[in-house]
Amino acid sequence: MTAVAPVPAIVLIFALGVVLMVALPGAALLELITASTILPALIYGATIVLYLAVRGRLGRKKGAFDLGRFELPVAIAALVWTLAALLVLVSPREAFVSVVIVVGLLLVGGLFFLVMLTVDREALETEPGDMSEAFRP
Repeated sequence: MTAVAPVPAIVLIFALGVVLMVALPGAALLELITASTILPALIYGATIVLYLAVRGRLGRKKGAFDLGRFELPVAIAALVWTLAALLVLVSPREAFVSVVIVVGLLLVGGLFFLVMLTVDREALETEPGDMSEAFRP
């Protein structure tokens, strides 16, 4: 079993930030801050969409927290709120560079995923630190 440490990802993000700070004009820090607000909103929105797609297949535990009949309206309201926040973040003209940064990061991440899918699929099928494989005979 090989554990994947987050160090390469941290170094990559740091290096990308340094390159962007050098390559972009004086407002680079503002562009990176704006990009860093768009990315979590996209991740949150994707999480809500995935939840809505699989919520019917999720198991329910007795006594666990449950929104009951308000589950779907709350999830839809969260999605609408996230879409509104994204609209506010990406609609100004000044946000164009930040949107390009986010799209670039998503493309690089997608490319890395495809490479991992073809080169080291085992790393995608286990969690880092998963000891269950270490004890297999």
